[in-house]
Amino acid sequence: MFLDSGFCIDLMREEARNAPGAAIAKLRSIPGVPLYVPVFVLCELHAGARLSAHPLRELRKVERFAQRVRVVYPDSAFPVAYGEAESLTRRQGAPIPVMDLLIGVLAKLHGLPLLTRDTTHFRRIPGLVVETY
Repeated sequence: MFLDSGFCIDLMREEARNAPGAAIAKLRSIPGVPLYVPVFVLCELHAGARLSAHPLRELRKVERFAQRVRVVYPDSAFPVAYGEAESLTRRQGAPIPVMDLLIGVLAKLHGLPLLTRDTTHFRRIPGLVVETY
């Protein structure tokens, strides 16, 4: 299963507070399922950490999190799939923010669902299976 930025943030917050919530509950409901994170999600997490009031502390959290998941990078098929998805959503008059499109297309290419709390943009990517929590 691929993880979106929002899920990763919720999970890290719940773990930092030692207060299980919806993200931890979701993981407990899918034991043994391999977890993948698009490199684009790590980009967003690093940016958010650097913008926080405590960047060094938050960067350490991101690094610890990244060690627990499999980071996925685009391959040579990615540009074509991205171009198809972006042109389709633009023609439909419903463009998707670039980072969401990058994340969603990478999950779709790997044929795995994307776990997110914000389904609005991702549901517009044809063929992408979206799960929420």
